Amino acid sequence: MKLRFVFDASPLIHLARAGHGPLIVKLEGEKYTVPAVFDEVVSKGKEMDYPDAAGTASLVDEGILKVKAPRKKMADAILRVHKDIHAGEIEVIALAKGMSAIAVIDDRVARTVAKIEGVRVEGSYGVVLRAAARGLISGEEGERALRGLVASGWRCDAELYAALLESIREIVERRT
Repeated sequence: MKLRFVFDASPLIHLARAGHGPLIVKLEGEKYTVPAVFDEVVSKGKEMDYPDAAGTASLVDEGILKVKAPRKKMADAILRVHKDIHAGEIEVIALAKGMSAIAVIDDRVARTVAKIEGVRVEGSYGVVLRAAARGLISGEEGERALRGLVASGWRCDAELYAALLESIREIVERRT
């Protein structure tokens, strides 16, 4: 079965800010985002002159990242039960659920909602770990990518960061 990923705003923004947008291109599988996220990251991002907006727009223009709306009924059903997350996160979860895709979401509450809805989740770091596992980046590049995510404003506690560094080291060890 071919993997599918549905990206929320935060992973698109932080991967681009950290200079790791190309990892999205290399990610094996189909890549999607939803209209609310496109509007937030690209349309509003361009208005605010955010440099990461152009990177995401380019991914869409090149057909690497497709913008697709979820079924309205599914999004509405999620919204009725979970009112504490943003419209983009609801759309991401609804589309991922409808497509049996992985939702790439960083927000802790939205990740919990996705899990409740039966949707598999990964975060920005998942893109980095997948790249390391496929041998697309070295261990050193993986560690640099994680530092870049943190420097971009991506939030993660010290315990998760240490676990991610260890995961990259283990992945690289298994590859050799």
